[in-house]
Amino acid sequence: MTAAHQIKMTTKVKSRTDTSQVSVLIVDDDLINLLILEKMLKNMDLNIVKAGSGQEALDLSDKHDFALVLMDAQMPGLDGFETSKQIRAVHKNKDLPIIIVSAVSKTKEFILKGYESGAVDYLLKPIDQFQLKSKVTVFCKLFEQKRLLETRNSELSQLNLQLSKEISKRKKAEQELRFQVIRDPLTGLFNRRYLEESLEREISKAKRQKISLALIMLDADHFKNFNDTYGHLAGDFVLKHLSDLLIKNSRREDIACRYGGEEFVLVLPGTGPVVARRRAEDLRIIVDQGDRIQYRKKILPNITVSLGIALLPYHGSSAVELITAADKALYQAKGNGRNQVVLAEFENSQIVPEKHTEENAPSA
Repeated sequence: MTAAHQIKMTTKVKSRTDTSQVSVLIVDDDLINLLILEKMLKNMDLNIVKAGSGQEALDLSDKHDFALVLMDAQMPGLDGFETSKQIRAVHKNKDLPIIIVSAVSKTKEFILKGYESGAVDYLLKPIDQFQLKSKVTVFCKLFEQKRLLETRNSELSQLNLQLSKEISKRKKAEQELRFQVIRDPLTGLFNRRYLEESLEREISKAKRQKISLALIMLDADHFKNFNDTYGHLAGDFVLKHLSDLLIKNSRREDIACRYGGEEFVLVLPGTGPVVARRRAEDLRIIVDQGDRIQYRKKILPNITVSLGIALLPYHGSSAVELITAADKALYQAKGNGRNQVVLAEFENSQIVPEKHTEENAPSA
């Protein structure tokens, strides 16, 4: 067969791909051989794709997914061995099964060369139809199982992704719910419920570590008159301003809460009376001497705060006792003229508060 006839024949070879069927690529430079192979596989419900040269086989294998390649060994240009090697070198085709088809006798050298090129099996011409269909059936079933597994894995990945999103949404919703449960909606500070829980926990911790704990109760002075004069919205704005000051002037371990109305509580773990009084006085000065508050293009008058301090173990050993003592000291500060700090009295005048390691710490 002349080269010219070979080229002319190759141009008659047509390729067809159908993604709904399993595709098999048959490669042979002889059109008659291609037609014989196609006829043998005709009743197997396969999408038969034909290539008349090694280069055409390379091009088709790049564009489509095949379950199997039946590769003629002897072809001009790229022979079957080299074509197989180049097909398998492409990542997506690294597991593509290739069966070498040849009229060459079954020799050891031939078999080794086929395996070295990436072929998984071989068939000798003239091809036995039963043997051909048996081999094609096996590889096509393997391909279908692989494709089904890939589909299942893809579906599973999508389900996992969807599940991860749902878990993330649920965690976010739980965090938001938790935030709503323990946070004051106006100020963003912890609420009274959280104070009661966390204060008992901090008291237990302080007792175990044998350290003191301070509780400061803070109240905005003349706040009812302020609300009556400027309105509740302006009052809420001032309360938010006070809460921001508390957060700004708190340590990481401190617990700032809105106790109710215009009352706030600041829990200072590991803090003795000297530092507690200084922290409270610093807060009083910051509020008293701070910048005027602007609300809706109006400058509001400065407000002041009164503060009462109670300490563990000097004023009680429970949350209720400490809150009661701090509230009593706050009431005393109000009665003494407001805008001042009062440390709750020690019931036993002989008790001298021990100096605390943080009493030399810088003020807030």
